[in-house]
Formats: sequence, C-alpha cells, structure tokens
Amino acid sequence: MAQVNAAAAVDHGEGLRVAETSSRCVTEGATHDFVVTNYPLLDGMGFGRYIRSSTFTVGGYDWNIRFYPDGGKEDAAGNAGAYLCCLCQLAKYEVRAMFTLTMLDDQGHVQETRQVGSHVFSPESSTGFGFNKFVEKSKLRSSSHLLTLRCVVAVIKEPPAECRTSLAAAPPTELPGQLERTLKDGIGADVTILVGGRRFRAHRFMLAMRAPLLDAQIFGPTMEVADMEPDIFQILLHYVYTDSLPPCDGQGYSTAAVEHLLAAADRYGLGRLKAMCQGELCGRIDANTVMATLALADQYICERLKDACLEFLSSEESMIAVIATDRFKHLIKSFPMLDLEKSPEDLARK
Repeated sequence: MAQVNAAAAVDHGEGLRVAETSSRCVTEGATHDFVVTNYPLLDGMGFGRYIRSSTFTVGGYDWNIRFYPDGGKEDAAGNAGAYLCCLCQLAKYEVRAMFTLTMLDDQGHVQETRQVGSHVFSPESSTGFGFNKFVEKSKLRSSSHLLTLRCVVAVIKEPPAECRTSLAAAPPTELPGQLERTLKDGIGADVTILVGGRRFRAHRFMLAMRAPLLDAQIFGPTMEVADMEPDIFQILLHYVYTDSLPPCDGQGYSTAAVEHLLAAADRYGLGRLKAMCQGELCGRIDANTVMATLALADQYICERLKDACLEFLSSEESMIAVIATDRFKHLIKSFPMLDLEKSPEDLARK
C-alpha cells in the first residue's frame, strides 16, 4: 500500500508556506505455476484457441495465465503463445504490473523465458498482454507430456493522484540501498542457497524476476550451487538485487574474479552483467592474458571480447610479444582464423 507522510508546514519566507509530503510506490508480487498436461493432445487445436490457468490473486486483483498451443494469431506458425490476463473488467482503475513468463519442461529445465518491464492493464482489455510467439513448438515436442508455465508478477501500487505532485526536486532513489539491506538482513527470505559450504538467504520473488534461470533450479526451501566459489556467488547475488556490483577494496576485482563472474553471468542468463565483465576484461588485455581471454571469449560466445583480443593480436608488436610466451602454438591451433601470413621467425626478426 502506498504510504504518505505529512510534516508540519514550512515557512519559506514572504508568507509562503509549503507542506512537505512524501509518498512511495509499493509492489506486491507472487509466483504462479500453470501445469500443462498432455501437451501433444493440445498441439494443433488452432491459433487463437487457448487454455487458462486457475485464477490467482496478486495486489488485490485477480489474474490468470493463458496458453495458446498454436499461437495467439495466424502469423504464429510453429510457435506457442503465452499471455498474462488481469481480470479487472470491473475494476475502476488501470493496473500497472511487471511480469516474467517462463516455460519449464518436466525436468524443470527452462525452454523459454520472457520479461515485461512494465505494462498497464486496462479494464477494456480482455486478452491480456504477452507473446504471440512465446516459444518454438519444436522445443515443447521434445519434452514429455508435462509442461509448466511459470508466471512471476509484481503489481505496482502507486500513491493517490493528489500525492504525486512534488513542489521540489525529488531526492535520489533509495531503492538500490533498500534492496541491498533486504539482502543483507534476510528479512522475508524464503530460500537458502548453499555454495561451497556457505549459506545465502534470498527471496524467490527477486530471483524469479531478475534471474529466472537460477530460480528455475530451485525446488523447495533449499538448493545447492555447484562449481562456483562463494565469493563469486555473493557478488552475483548483490547484482541481482541492486543491478550493480559491490564496492571492492584496493585495486578492484582481480582478473580471475571477473572471469569467474562472467562465467556465472552466462550460466544464469544475466546479459547485462556479462557485458559489464566483457568491458572490464577488454581493458586488461596484454601479451600475457590475451590467450586465456580469447579462449574464454570463445567458450562463452563473447563477441565483443573476442574482437578486442583479435584486434590486439593484429599488431605485429603485440604478436611478437605473444610469440615470446609458451602459448603461441596453442594460438595457431585453436584460432586458425588469425591467418598469420608471416612465420614466428619472420615476425621476431622485424
């Protein structure tokens, strides 16, 4: 619920008295799983035809999920559609919400996930909002008869209209700091994640909204993450909550830490974090690191990072420095696209 705090009127001189007020938006969220059974029997029912989930309530409004096995419209050939519908025809006001739709197979593996940052559901809308071409049907046919369409929805409840007007410039948002404190305090946390012997408390709702690939691996109140250092997971979790990296003492994160963080970002589909790591590694390329960085870029399909490495290697001066390392033969074998016209001896004699 939006909260409004009113203070005593303040005299700004010349008899002008301005009442100081503040307000804030509050989100209410929930996760709903729509289990779709006997999918092969639904395939071919025709575009525009759908099955719907049971009704669930979030933020004081009723919702359901609609799954279109053959897509919502005629141009969706080869795809299935998915929509979130707000049953607000009788509501007085529009409803603003953000949501994520994720399709899971019978093993809990993510087949597709889409996110809507913000959408206004109006009383006049009866079809809801979503994706006509949500997931390729070929992905669903490879699964068994059981599918789960997971929806994470957050209703954004705004303050009353009379409280929205500000007579002075608003202060900077406190949301990132509040979310960071929520993570540290663990208030309301409903899942424990075990990483390398350390325990991290988190909120399913936040994971589902910001890291659906991680959330999709959680079955119950506890999960374990293998093949990751606790310190790297702590940085990743901080990013999930605040959209930023925690401050680092000294000279910043080590190259190894950034490389591990890039791998973690790729593992959980955190595209922006992956791009941030690529940018950091691009600035650290030298004769001693270019080989390992190029291999990393190739492994995790980091085109920007790979281009930076190849640009570094295009310089004869840089190549001569690389030849002096013991990884030059590995370079020729693993990356024939370099198409070196001169032999190592020719370059070294220059």
